[in-house]
Amino acid sequence: MTDIERERRGSVAIVAINRPAKRNALNSAAWQALGDSFVELRSDPSIRAIILTGRGGAFCAGDEIGAFAAVRDDPPARQAYWDAIMACYAAVSASLVPVIAAVSGPCVGGGCTLALRTDFRLADATARFGVPPAKLGLVYPADSTQLLAATAGIGMARRMLYTGELIDARAAQACGLVSEVVAGDVVEAALRMAEPMIANAPLSIRAAKLACDAMLQGRLPEVAGEIAALSDMADRSADYREGSLAFAQKRKPVFSGR
Repeated sequence: MTDIERERRGSVAIVAINRPAKRNALNSAAWQALGDSFVELRSDPSIRAIILTGRGGAFCAGDEIGAFAAVRDDPPARQAYWDAIMACYAAVSASLVPVIAAVSGPCVGGGCTLALRTDFRLADATARFGVPPAKLGLVYPADSTQLLAATAGIGMARRMLYTGELIDARAAQACGLVSEVVAGDVVEAALRMAEPMIANAPLSIRAAKLACDAMLQGRLPEVAGEIAALSDMADRSADYREGSLAFAQKRKPVFSGR
């Protein structure tokens, strides 16, 4: 059994945290493995979407407190541990394709931060969301606070950060933290959500994702040149020709990503 499992469903990759005995809380090695999975998927052009989920009725209960406590008084080891967490967050954020979090059970602390790095969050009725650093004497990272406030609204961000309390799936949906609360298997719901995305032109999706992520993080001017370059690539792409031809022929286009 591995801490991070990966499977394919056509052009969709499912990445699953598999530490059910820990409610899918992550230690340093698991953070590293999860980040590595997203780095590897970034280089696979056949992947059109990624679903991030957890096994055993939990999404992710955050960082494994005992594992971090073991290195707390060793500055180099503590920094290496923190670097693994930050690298994992960055790898999820850097995905070139849509990422959907399929959430059951606890999505807390670092788990909630992971979910904030995805494009969409689907939840079932068991899902619970929270950011408890204030209960642990810790400080939530500034960029994560920005994402939480931009996604859930400043009022809900303050409530979650100041109280450390968990909110349920319906409250998370009401504030925008969750896209949809679903009945049944949340991974299957995420696969259905991905279907129209993976049918569209990859270059178009990549540029739209880059722009949306940059706006959420307040750095749109930094990526304007990259978006312009993607637009130029799209103008000259085989997919643009295919899309135009399919429109004229009144059929669904088949995009290759080229």
